[in-house]
This record gives sequence, C-alpha cells and structure tokens, in this order.
Amino acid sequence: MTRAATFLCILASLIFVPSVFALSVEVVGQAPIDGALSRVRELAMDDAMRQASLRAGAQISSTQLMEHGVVEEDKVKLTSNSQLKNVEILWEDQIDGLYQVAIRADVSAQAMCPNSSQRYRKAIAVTGFGLANPMQASIGQLQNIEQDLPRVLINTLNNRGATHALDATRSSLFRDPRRAPSAETPQQRLTTSISLATQLGAQYVVSGVVRDLAMQGDARESEPGVTDKWLSLLGVEEQEGARQFVLDVFVHDGLSGAMLFQRSYSASGSWDLPRQKRVGFASPQFWRTGYGHQVRDVLTSVVDDLDEVLRCQPFMARVVKARGNRLHIEASAGAGIRPGDKFQVYRTGTFYNLDLEPRTELSDMATEVVVKQVQPQFVIAEMQYTAEHLAIQRDDMVIAW
Repeated sequence: MTRAATFLCILASLIFVPSVFALSVEVVGQAPIDGALSRVRELAMDDAMRQASLRAGAQISSTQLMEHGVVEEDKVKLTSNSQLKNVEILWEDQIDGLYQVAIRADVSAQAMCPNSSQRYRKAIAVTGFGLANPMQASIGQLQNIEQDLPRVLINTLNNRGATHALDATRSSLFRDPRRAPSAETPQQRLTTSISLATQLGAQYVVSGVVRDLAMQGDARESEPGVTDKWLSLLGVEEQEGARQFVLDVFVHDGLSGAMLFQRSYSASGSWDLPRQKRVGFASPQFWRTGYGHQVRDVLTSVVDDLDEVLRCQPFMARVVKARGNRLHIEASAGAGIRPGDKFQVYRTGTFYNLDLEPRTELSDMATEVVVKQVQPQFVIAEMQYTAEHLAIQRDDMVIAW
C-alpha cells in the first residue's frame, strides 16, 4: 500500500474514534474442569481477563474465501488492544463442572498510535462555536460562550504544546447551529473548512455547537425571561438547581474538507446563582460553581480527544512557492521544524467520484526535501531535482509520517 493510500485510510478510520479512557470492571471467567486444577484455574483466569479487556472496545475482522460462488472459508476474529491494570481476584469457586474466577480490574483502551514518534506541532484553526438555543444563555448571561469556550480550548491546547491552535473564533462554519453538521455534503465534507484552513495556514479545523444550557426540569422555556422579569420587579432573586451542558465537537481536514472526528459531550452540575446575575462564561465566578467544575471536566476531555486524534495524523504543510530545487513551505517556526529535517513531497490532484463530486488525491512523488532555513512564517527546503523537472507547484504538499 502506498503512503498516499495509507493516508486516505487514516482519514477514513478516524471518523468515530474511541478516546483513551479507563474504567473499573468486574467479570467472571470460567473453564470446564478437565485435567489438572492449576491448568483449569489458569484457563478461567485467562477467560476473565479476556472479557475485561473487551469492555474497553473490540475490533471484529472477517475473511471470506470463495470459489465458483461457494464460500470455502469463513473466519471471524475478535481482538482487543486494551490494557489491564490493578487486577484483583474477588472469589473462586467450582460450580456444575466449571471453575469460575471473578476479578476486578482497571481497563483502558490502548492509544491509537502508541509507536508514533512524529514530533511536529500541527496547526489547527479553532472556530467560534454556535449556540443551538441562544435564549438558554440568558441565565447567567453566558452569551460570550460562542467565542470564549473555543478560546479556552485554544489556550489549553497551546499550553500542552502538542498542537499549534490558531484563534479563528470570529468565524463560524455553520449558518444554523441547530443543523450542524448537516450543512455538509452527504459525504461529510465541509467546503468552508477548506477555505478557512487555506487562509490561516492550518492543517485541521475544529468547530462545535453548544446544544443545551437549560436548567433541568425548566418548564418556562416556552416564554423565557417572563417569570424572571416579574420576580425581578418584586425584588426576588430566584435560586436554581442542576443545569445541563451538551456540546458537539467536529474536526475537519483542511485539505479535503472531510470530517475526521465527531463526538457529543454532556454533563450537568449545580447552578446556585440567581438567573439575572451577570456571570459570563469562563469568569472566575462561573468556574467556582458546581456547574463550572463539570464544564471544565468536559473541556478537559475534549482537549484529550483532540490531542489523541491529531497526534496520529501525519504532519502536512503546503508548498507556496516552487522554483529550481527550492521549495517555500507554509509552516511556522512554532511547528518545531529544524534545519536538516526531511519531508516527502506529494502532488495534489483532483478526481471525481460516481456522483461527480470532486475529491482531493495525494500522489507520492518519491522525492525527499531537506529543510535548509526556518523563517518565522515559512520554511525553505531543497531537493535533488528541480521543481520544473518533477512538475511540483504551488499547493502541493510535504508530509512527515
């Protein structure tokens, strides 16, 4: 399989990616009592650990071999890449000819690309997040959530240092947040993400929608603010209870517009402040509430998932000028590129699927470039042959796997 084909496979496999998580499980393994008891106990223990490991996710693969229209071989394989820690035996017993072992264990899904050594910081543009129901933000005056929530993500991502997050919070990818991401084509491509990524020099675009900020059991949403107004005139400040927080996050590839990641997050927490009090999202008072603590935990999970998804992607940068044996590459010094680093050159092209929709194709030119200079906003690299000889031009790509 070529590297270009591998890249397309990576894009396809990350649409629904499980995050790396850990949970405590209790399972019972068993094995028929046949032979030495020590061996039977070992088989029961293996069965228990296998069941625990599958709780963190499994992969199913099947192979069918046919000859003259008849299935000659049909295999189904179930595997798990999860890891077990802190295994504790709860009880053991022999019941109806079976040896049973109950265990408790902490199980976590293995990282998607544990052996990845790719160290470059990928540029990602984080856009403004839409509000599906703006009236819900009036409680606590959280209207600034559309810009300040993604800015929290930007600051956290940049502090971790794995990515270079760019502030594009004044831009919005979705005209109607309630329908996001249905504004895409049926193939889950978002053309507006391509233009934004090109404009900012970003490799990926992160967007999102705040679906719900409602108070639990709030029956007054049909006439928001009416009851609050009368309570305010009477000099009564109403205290509240639990409040919902539901957030959808999307990651689109800046080259093709394809969706790489989509996940919904939800939480609820105590909101014990008056409805009319001007709190604002991400203010110190907001973070001190029980609701703010829950929101912070959700945003931490979002950043964890973004780090994991983008870490497994190759580093890509666009060629902005090609002349002689020199290429000017659109990558900032903040990406971590150093003189002497090497990249592979890929030519970008377009083909059309059966529905006559354009698709971006990367063709491996089997050519290596070596970085000679690193400027604040671009990189200069040299290759053995000239750009004219290889037909390399503006908007082609260099990739580090």
